[in-house]
Parts: sequence; C-alpha cells; structure tokens
Amino acid sequence: MTLYFLLVSMLVVVALAGVTYVLAAASQKQMAISRFDLVADHKEFEINRFVADQRKIVQNIAGLDDLRKAAAILLAEQPGTVQRQAAYEHLAEVLFYATFLEQGTTQATELTEILLLTDAGGGVFFSTDTRHEGEYRLSDRYFIEGRKGTFLQSVYPSPETGAPMLTVATPLISPDGQPLGVLAAHLRLSVLVEIVSRRTGLGESGLSYLVDAHNRYLSLESFGLEGYPRGVHSQGIDQSIQGINGSGYYDDYAGVPVIGSYRWLEQLGLALIIEIPASEALAPAYRLGWMLFAVGLLAVALLSIGIYLIAGRIARPIVAVSDTTCKIAAGDLEQTAPVLTEDETGVLATNFNNMIGQLKFTLEELAAEQQKSEQLLLNILPAPIAERLKRGEETIADSFAEVTILFADIVNFTPMSAGLPPAELVSLLNEIFSEFDSLCEKRGLEKIKTIGDAYMVGAGLPTKCDDHAQVVAEMALDMLAVIKRFNHHHQTDLSMRIGINSGPVVAGVIGTKKFIYDIWGDAVNTAARMESQGLKGGIQVTEATYNYLRDQYEFGDRGFIDVKGKGKMHTYMLKGRKTAAVGHHC
Repeated sequence: MTLYFLLVSMLVVVALAGVTYVLAAASQKQMAISRFDLVADHKEFEINRFVADQRKIVQNIAGLDDLRKAAAILLAEQPGTVQRQAAYEHLAEVLFYATFLEQGTTQATELTEILLLTDAGGGVFFSTDTRHEGEYRLSDRYFIEGRKGTFLQSVYPSPETGAPMLTVATPLISPDGQPLGVLAAHLRLSVLVEIVSRRTGLGESGLSYLVDAHNRYLSLESFGLEGYPRGVHSQGIDQSIQGINGSGYYDDYAGVPVIGSYRWLEQLGLALIIEIPASEALAPAYRLGWMLFAVGLLAVALLSIGIYLIAGRIARPIVAVSDTTCKIAAGDLEQTAPVLTEDETGVLATNFNNMIGQLKFTLEELAAEQQKSEQLLLNILPAPIAERLKRGEETIADSFAEVTILFADIVNFTPMSAGLPPAELVSLLNEIFSEFDSLCEKRGLEKIKTIGDAYMVGAGLPTKCDDHAQVVAEMALDMLAVIKRFNHHHQTDLSMRIGINSGPVVAGVIGTKKFIYDIWGDAVNTAARMESQGLKGGIQVTEATYNYLRDQYEFGDRGFIDVKGKGKMHTYMLKGRKTAAVGHHC
C-alpha cells in the first residue's frame, strides 16, 4: 500500500508542478507582453511629442518677422562688404534671441545646429556651425522637401561622421512673401535615445532600443553594433521594419530567448524594440513550479513514512473508515465512521467524523458563497455572458445584425444637484435609476451602463429578440412616466431627453478584473446623437427605428436635422401608443 501510494503521489506531484509551471508561464508571458505594450505606447507617445515640439519650435523660429527681415537684408548685401558683415552679425544676434529667448533655453538646446539655405542652389549662407557656411545642400532631401513645407527627415547617417542625424526643415519667407530659402535644424538625437533607454517598466534586465530601416542599431555615437556588420536581426526587428507591429516570444539579435514588443515609427524611420529575457520574465513561474514540486515531495515522503509505520495497526479500522469514505464519496454526507478502538485508530475515526462534519459545514458555506458570487456576477454581466466566462472563454465578442439602443439623459439634474449634499444627490439618482433598472428587468432589456445622469440600454442582445424596437419604445415611455412621478413626489422639475436607434452592433466583455459588457458600432453612436440632439421631454428616433414602430405608435415628423458626424438625418419624435399598452418583453 505504501509503495502504491508513493508512486501515485509522485506522479500527481510531478503533473501538478508541470501544469502549474505551464499555466504560470503562460500567464507571466501574457503579463510581460501587456506591460511592454503599455511601455512601448508610452515611449512612442513621448518620442512623437518631442518631435512635434521640435517641429513647432523650428516653424516658430522661421516665422519670426525679425529673423525673416535680417535674412532678407543679409542676402541683399554683396559678399565681402562691411554692410554684409554687419547684416551677418545682426542675423546671428536675431537668431540667438529667437532661439534661446523666444523658444526657451531648455527646448532650444535640443537643436544642435541651425542652417539657413538659399532658395536657389541650397547654399548655406548662415549656420550656427560656421564650418558649414558656403556649402551647398541642393541634393539633400531636407532642402528639397523643406522648400515645399515643414518637413521632418527620418534618421539618416551624417555625411561627415556617419553618426545618426534627424533634421527638420521649413520654408523661410521674406516679409513681403518672397521665398528666401530654407531654415533647417538638426535635432539632438540623444533625446530619443534617452527616452527609449529609460528603465521604467523594464524590470531588472529589460532592454529598450531603436533600429533603423537598414537593421542598424541606433546609439548616441553611430549606427550599428560591433560584431554585427550586417546589422541586427530578430523576429521583432525584421517584422517592425516591415511595418508590422506586434509582440511575442522569440530570440533577440544575440540569440537570447526574450519576450518583446515591437513597432515601427514611420515618421522617424525607426523600429522601437522593447525586450526582456525570458528567463527573467518567467522566473516566477520557474520558482512556483519547483516550490510546488519540492513541497509535494516532502509531503509525499512524510505521508509514506507515516503510512508504513501504522499500516499494520490500522488495517481493520481503516477498512471501516474506507467503507464510510466510499459512502460519503457517493454523496451521503450523513455517514460517520465507526470508532472500533480507543487507540490512535479510534482517534482517527473520531477525527474523521469531525472532519466530515466540518466538511459538510464548509461545503454548505461554500455553496452559499458561490451563490452570492454568481448573483454578483449576474448583477454585472448578462446571464449568458456570465455562463460563457465561467466556462473559460477569455475573449467574448459577438456581432448582432439588428438591435435597438436607447440613450437617456436627465435634463436639469446637473443644475439641481449643484445645491444638494452628496448623500442626497446619490439617493435621488439611485431612486430614479432603481426604477429604470426594474423596468429593464421587467421587459428583458439589457442595461449597458450609466454615466453620471445618463442611462443606456439595449434590446436584442446578448439574446436575440424579434420585437427589440417595441420593447425599447415601451421602456422609453415608461421612463417618462417614472420622471413624471418623481417630479410629483419630490416637487422637482426634471425631464428626460431620450434617443433611440436600431441597427447592427458588436458586443463583448472588456477588462480582466472589473468586467464591463459594452457595445460598439455606428448604430450606438447614432443613438447617442439622437439623445444629445433631441428635445427636452421627448423621445427622438431614427428612421430605422421608426420603420419598426410606425404601425403601433404615434410619431411626430421632425424632418431632416444636422447630426454631428452623420450629416442630414430624417428623425421622428415618439409620442405614444396607437393602441393600449402591450406587454412587450425580450
């Protein structure tokens, strides 16, 4: 018996440790990918903001009247004359003030060099680095494109040093509107590297870096890494250079397994790569698996020794306990083990009975808690969706060809709430929305969400419903009645503005901790527009909804109205029922 127990226990421990590792590793991998996607989003945002700021600075400098006048005067003077030298010095002074006083020292210092180029020939007639004055940049892309408008040339190697450069160019126009040339500024690329190199969210050994379109590793000094003459290559690098953004588990350019996130920065011509060694990302899973394995082995060893020592003495009582166990396993928790001796086996039987009693109590409590949990889940999500989540579906998204959506807003509630204490404000709003919730439950509608004093419901999802439009119409009329009763009871002057639309939507669950069942689509946006551009105390519906309801309800034709984002739309105002109230229910 001991040997069998030892063998089975070893297999269980190994299997449990293995399964635990696999599940934990998958979870850690997904968490690392999600975290790095967020880090990449943040870094990309900071890079784009830096580039946009520098473009704006260059545009502002080129647009200053004093600078344009000084440049025009300098170009009008003959080379080698006293007047030209004076004009040159004046331009330098104007450019200094334009750069460091008008734009701010902190931002302007990100410009490593400012050049002024003639419109004809691209000659450098002024530069903050005087070594470049007199050179011609006629074939340089930033000069060609900079004559047409503000242009950012993606990262390229310097013709002089081979170091990476980033240049912004913009037209330079004289005060009388004539083209003088181009103002170009080289940006300090170290800022991009510094943004990317920040270790926030990268863990202990995570790495974030940039690679250009030719697979060259970008550093402050140059392109490339020693030892990689053909550039750096990996799944993340190669796919991002092809314009494919993504994330996953792969080997980095050095052959090290990593978990990474990658994306292509189009305007800079750079790939942003964020990676962490798989050994670090999956370390918690390794530790958990080995710890579970070690604890399991220890437990097996201790239990095996105990069983070996007492097996001979407890055979008979154990058989009795075993019989009782079989009956309990069959579901009969009323059974108890007979206490046949007064020694340890008798204590075992007594403790076994106590355990069964405690187990019964625990199962009862567990069943009660499970019922509470399921009820709480049903308060958050529709019952069919909750069942799918419990079955293990991770991504829930469905398309519905025909549903009806209602948006409602309480008019005058915000001004009224300004003078109310918080507790009273919440109590009043809760009273109204509780009535709405009861109406939803009564008619089988799906409450989507509330935002402030706005209320959103849908019909025809997640369970399809043929009379979805009629159910929503009844709900809307009921809501007006609720507000009327509320006003009478509280002596208030509230009213509703309701919008309804019918059409296709996509519905699904978002979030991993605080689940939300939400819907998306043009039909949803249109319903929101019907509410926001509706009439106080009225129910505005689209023509799609009107076609469902026109035979059963009274309408007022509002005609064509301008709807934001949609243009002219033919809408109607729902007035009431043509016949007695119908008990529509989804």
